Amino acid sequence: MTDEPLKASYEATPYISLPVPLSHPDHLCVLARLHGLDPAAPAAARVLELGCAAGGNLLPMAAAMPDASFVGVDLSPRQVADGQAAAADLALANVELQAGDVTALTAAETGRFDYIIAHGLYSWVPPAVQAKLLPLLAGLMNPHGVAYVSYNCFPGWHQRQVVRALMRHQAGGPAEPTEQVRQARAILDVLSATYERDDAYARLLREERDKVAALDDAFLLHDLLEVENHPVYFSEFARRAGAAGLQYLTEANIAATRPASFGAQARQILEAQGDVLQREQLIDFWLNRSFRESLLVADRLAPQPALLPAAVRELWLASPLQPDPDADGTGKAGERFFRAPDGGRCGLTDPGAQRALEALGRAWPASLAFADVAELAGTTELAQSLALDLFLRNWLELRPRADDFVLTPGPRPVASAVARWQLRRGDRVTSFRHRAVRIDEPVAHQLLPRLDGRHDRAALAAGLARQQEAGLLPAGTGEPEAALDRALALLARHALLAG
Repeated sequence: MTDEPLKASYEATPYISLPVPLSHPDHLCVLARLHGLDPAAPAAARVLELGCAAGGNLLPMAAAMPDASFVGVDLSPRQVADGQAAAADLALANVELQAGDVTALTAAETGRFDYIIAHGLYSWVPPAVQAKLLPLLAGLMNPHGVAYVSYNCFPGWHQRQVVRALMRHQAGGPAEPTEQVRQARAILDVLSATYERDDAYARLLREERDKVAALDDAFLLHDLLEVENHPVYFSEFARRAGAAGLQYLTEANIAATRPASFGAQARQILEAQGDVLQREQLIDFWLNRSFRESLLVADRLAPQPALLPAAVRELWLASPLQPDPDADGTGKAGERFFRAPDGGRCGLTDPGAQRALEALGRAWPASLAFADVAELAGTTELAQSLALDLFLRNWLELRPRADDFVLTPGPRPVASAVARWQLRRGDRVTSFRHRAVRIDEPVAHQLLPRLDGRHDRAALAAGLARQQEAGLLPAGTGEPEAALDRALALLARHALLAG
């Protein structure tokens, strides 16, 4: 990729490099297995990320899976240098970050990969480069490889282009990125506040104003104001993938394509669609979708269109659903209700399913082996059905391997090395669940860097006592031993404590 203006933009204002949970090889592996494919085991896989920025997505994976190997390529030398410095600080020998044109990569030079990640790349490059990306993936993938590609899509982006044009028009003059962002935010705020009609355009302005307000400046600059932004219809993306020797498998966010999420009449229409690609395009029109995270595999493979229940048997299950006693007695006889963090609720009448879900809730965020869940449920078939139903609602995680983290701290607690390194540079760290977590609780923030396995609980509590005496912790922190227990419990709930 030789687009100098694009390169200069990322050099001047680096992209905020964060984990992308749905791009993790563990998740890609699970989705491929559920469709009857035989992907590589992530723990020993070869993984490539195109547009890796400073390695915020790739480096935590490399740290968690030392027997796998990782390669990242990005156009911006500045971002790659930052990532290389981080990898050196963390002594990660299984990751290589390179600055350069991703379209120049060849399998002869790099070898082939089991998983390829292209997040925030496909829509944000010139059309000539975009045309090369899917053939590039096909040429770099192993026969059973899986590629993750995120991109802006129509029809949702038709509306967003209006706001993008407005913001670019206002911010197009100043060369300084921070001033561009300030001008863009200001015009959207002014227009949404002063537009007097209460119509579709007014609602669009308000919605976009709220979305923009939640974005960091770097995201706004590169996602909305960047000169290159080329959305496509899903049907066109799938056509291009087919021409490159690839086929669409599913969405990384599988709940987004779940027909059961729609009303009865819409479900009938969707279920009548024999062609998966036509059905997916129809869903986009119904949802006015503006962003996709699509998985691609080689066109010579034969994935099953429906998820295979038996594939769940080799996986680990984790669910945040918790009993909702306030709702019990409001449904059918014997029905118990469970509430999700997103506010959703499900009711179960089968005692075995209730036992299984209670156990998963107690274990969260840790997972249970399928065999243990099946024993609680009473039958393998019931456990499979429960797992897939909740997975399709994003209320259950399926993992291909045992957890890297623990919920019970040992006598010398150890936290993620990546998180300890990150906390020295900010308050946002990456958990073992590959999620970005803000550590803003004062005691946990002070404690986390010291959790390197060299300090026992007594030494950690003594350290907190000294910080209290020095005024480095807020009043009301409490006794050091109790504060230590609370902070460790918080870090455990965020999946930050190593086994």
